[in-house]
This record gives sequence, C-alpha cells and structure tokens, in this order.
Amino acid sequence: MASDEPGPGQQYAIQARKHIATLRRARPDITIEIRWCPAHKGIAGNEKADEWAKEAAGRPGTHRRLPRSLANLKREISEKKWVEARQWAGGRTSKTKYRMPRSQKPDSAVAGSSKRLASRFYQIKTGHCLAGQYLNWTKNRSTPQCWWCRYRTQTRAHLFKECPEWKPQQKILWAEVKKETGRWKGRWKVRDLLPMGGAAGRY
Repeated sequence: MASDEPGPGQQYAIQARKHIATLRRARPDITIEIRWCPAHKGIAGNEKADEWAKEAAGRPGTHRRLPRSLANLKREISEKKWVEARQWAGGRTSKTKYRMPRSQKPDSAVAGSSKRLASRFYQIKTGHCLAGQYLNWTKNRSTPQCWWCRYRTQTRAHLFKECPEWKPQQKILWAEVKKETGRWKGRWKVRDLLPMGGAAGRY
C-alpha cells in the first residue's frame, strides 16, 4: 500500500486513505501517520505469511492446506479451463479442421519486450486495436470511418497498407517485408505478418 496508483493492493490503499480522511475530520485532535514497514521485520502477520510461504515451497502438496492468494486461485481456474477447452475442442475437430496448439508459448520477441509494446502487438494481431472498425463495434465510436483520411472503414489492413497518412512508414515496412520474404504487401494479411521474426517482425 505504498500508493493508490493502479496495481496490487490499490483498492486497500484507497480504502485506508478514505478511512484516515474520515478520522481526521471527526477527530482533529489526534495525529495519524502512515509508515512503510520494510520486509517482514517485526510484523507478526507478515512473519506468519513468510513462514507459510516457505513451508509451501519446501513441502510439495502442503499448499493445499494453507491460505492461498487470489492470483494462485485464478491460475488454477485458468488451467482447468484450458483442460476443459481442449477436451471440448478435441471431440469436434478432425485432420481437416483447426486444432488447438499443444502449447500456448508466446512469440519470443514479443515476450521479451515491454508489457506496453507486447499489448499493442497482440491488440493488432487479434484485431482488437484502436482502429475505427473495432471501436465502432465496441460502441466506443459512432462510425468506423478513418479519422486520418476519412476512408469509410478504418481497419488494421487499411492502416498498414492504404492510409495516406502513414505512406512513409508503409513504404519502409513493405520494402523490408519484400526483401526478407520476396512477397509484396498484396500477398500478406496483417495478422499473418505480425508473428514473423526478422526485419518484418520489428514493425
């Protein structure tokens, strides 16, 4: 609870600050201080939590009997959902149909980048990016029209290939793609371009 900025513990920090503000108004004669306590030193509850964490790490299976964090529970739920999804999809696919990948391993170049850059990459890759078409679909914009050139529908393909606002960037991008693959932009879909490594994958 070092600050009330978005992040772990944010809701508790905000609640604490509200309670303190209420107390200060009600009892101006008392002094309230907020202090940071480093690590687990001298805090009985924190020392107990540290003891439990060490026990869980050192003895496999014991964590089932200990209090568990919300993040741990969410991860277990997600893993169970993946198992159920694979079982469901397995009975509905054939060799000629789509099969779920065996692993959900992310692209190494994307995984090694910053969270902000990686999120932009996957937004564009899935089509859930800040483009007119998606914003219109999510009701965040009244029209799918391109706000750069007024073309009727602003899609990721429009921005990567056609929008005159980005011609210099498009020229550099597709020249590199052709140099690396021998294929010009007419033979590429944006979603297929993004997972690539090499020069094209940097754009």
